[in-house]
Amino acid sequence: MPNKNFYDVLGVKRDATQDEIKRSFRKLAAKFHPDAGGDEEKFKEVSEAYTTLSDPDKRKEYDQMLYFGGIPGADFGGSGGRGRYTTNVDVDWSSIFNNVRGGSDGGFGGFDFSSIFGGAAGAQGTRPRHGDDLNVSIEIPFEDAFAGTTRKVTYRIPSTGETQSITVKIPAGAVDGGKLRHRGYGEYGANGGDRGDLVITTRVLDGKVFKRDGADVRMDLPISMYEAALGASIEVPTPRGKKVRLKVPAGTQDGKTFRFRGEGAPDVRHKGSTGMLYVTIKVKVPTSLSADERTKLGELLSADARTYREDV
Repeated sequence: MPNKNFYDVLGVKRDATQDEIKRSFRKLAAKFHPDAGGDEEKFKEVSEAYTTLSDPDKRKEYDQMLYFGGIPGADFGGSGGRGRYTTNVDVDWSSIFNNVRGGSDGGFGGFDFSSIFGGAAGAQGTRPRHGDDLNVSIEIPFEDAFAGTTRKVTYRIPSTGETQSITVKIPAGAVDGGKLRHRGYGEYGANGGDRGDLVITTRVLDGKVFKRDGADVRMDLPISMYEAALGASIEVPTPRGKKVRLKVPAGTQDGKTFRFRGEGAPDVRHKGSTGMLYVTIKVKVPTSLSADERTKLGELLSADARTYREDV
């Protein structure tokens, strides 16, 4: 564009607000900054334009010169006023590029400009910078988390947009919210810095019968009101596929919990240890009765002299 002015450089209209000018500058600065692999000349160009248009007094003077036919700073490198409109941008680089990196105004993932500039463009821009960690969550069925498995994880590198995959070993006893760190599989570093890590968070799903509580496993065991009143011996499944026998004492109340040692999941936090299996009793009351059952239960009710609501 011949003889383009500062508004053209930033891609805004002449009546643009300060917010519009700032947003446009953020995008262009992130795109063209040399430390992000951009064009140094274009970066100087947008910096010079922003220096003038972001200052109300300078902008007013600049607009007057445009009105009378002059284009100060035109062609960027000639004599058209470059000395007057400096490229020494008075701006908080840390704030601007932190917002850009975080996704504001279109985002520019992968480059932590706040660490590159530290509030101003300087020598920090040439130092090696370690890449950011990337975070991914994966859902693991109860059985796979209990016994251990492998899972292929595919994820995206923000700075390049490329897709990468890694085969992850899920340890036996993986817990909900557990984190698996794979070093060197994260975001690329800058200026020769090492890559960050890939951090995978496991989300363990409840099974049909069992659910996890750390290394412990919990389950509900339905029993009849007759079994609860008279007592019973019941085979209980375990997550390891075998059966254990639970002796339910006579008079067991709803919500009573029994514990089986060593029948839980492998404890990933304490090698060689195993969690508990907790079995909670759920007393089921029939929703319909035969005539004979109703008669017999009625007789038992009439003969029952116990007090059940003494505190009510």
